[in-house]
Amino acid sequence: MELDYSKGASPLYYQIKEILRKRIEDEEYLPGDILPSELELQQFFNVSRITVRQAINELVNEGYLSRTRGKGTTVIFNKIEESLSRIMSFTEEMKMRGFEPSTKVIEVSMVKANKVISKKLSINEGEEVYKIERLRYADNKPIAVFVTYLRRELNLPLEEEEYCGSLYELLNKRNNISAAKVKESFEASASNINVSKHLEIEKGIPILKRTRISFDNHGNNLEYSICYYRADRYKYIVEIG
Repeated sequence: MELDYSKGASPLYYQIKEILRKRIEDEEYLPGDILPSELELQQFFNVSRITVRQAINELVNEGYLSRTRGKGTTVIFNKIEESLSRIMSFTEEMKMRGFEPSTKVIEVSMVKANKVISKKLSINEGEEVYKIERLRYADNKPIAVFVTYLRRELNLPLEEEEYCGSLYELLNKRNNISAAKVKESFEASASNINVSKHLEIEKGIPILKRTRISFDNHGNNLEYSICYYRADRYKYIVEIG
């Protein structure tokens, strides 16, 4: 694959990084495979050793590769899979997959429901709702941005530290409410400036957008969430039958 040397093109190390990243994601290189040596890559791309090393270092930092003295550079990347066969919180899902989940709360606030939010939560437009923005991590790597809206009547705390764990556990603890049913939709989207900053990707990079409406045991609208996932680190598995 030829590199782009034209004016305004991305730096060469970044182009090489993206080529290697795509090969890993397309499973041309599988977990456990040894990446070609820096010298081999240098000759293949016809660039300096420093350029190749910078590309590899970034992939190591992003969790695609691992360096082992005497062994070389190994592919370690695996997308996190989430099954849609049952209702599960992000925290529970990550633990089940063997990842350590963590959360950075971006903001907890009260806002007035616009037309879309009011329809999703079956409330009147203009009613106050909780808005909770969180950045979700797996093994300290950013995976998704969650923006969640909840009814005011749930009487939830506004302290950010309350939302660092599972939201469903908090709802159950505070209100004895569980999510009994969910409706979800999935679509490809392009990351905006805000999402790109939090997910540590370039603006406009394709991401996975998931919209969720959950309901309690009585059929009442419980939650409306818009979630933006790094498409290079996350995929969904649908089980039917």
